[in-house]
Amino acid sequence: MGTIEISTPEREKALAVLLDAVERQKRLLSQSIGRTQERIQRLAASLQVNPDLLLAGEVPRPEAQDMDLLELEGELDLLRHLRDQLASLEHLTICS
Repeated sequence: MGTIEISTPEREKALAVLLDAVERQKRLLSQSIGRTQERIQRLAASLQVNPDLLLAGEVPRPEAQDMDLLELEGELDLLRHLRDQLASLEHLTICS
């Protein structure tokens, strides 16, 4: 695990700002995850596909649905990225 050091003349203010920024980012990521999951559910329902099977390459790709399937794949990739970012913040420790 790595350590980051910040030097500041106003330790308590900097600590409060950092803690607030991390919590705000966690909230934003959580909200984005929720919205992305809703989009995935809507797209999967309208396309009548299982997202896990799509990612596994087991869903037929008719030309008429190709763009919608690509959009769903993009949303699934975005969801993975957002979850990774949130997990990174969850493991972040700010020592005072």
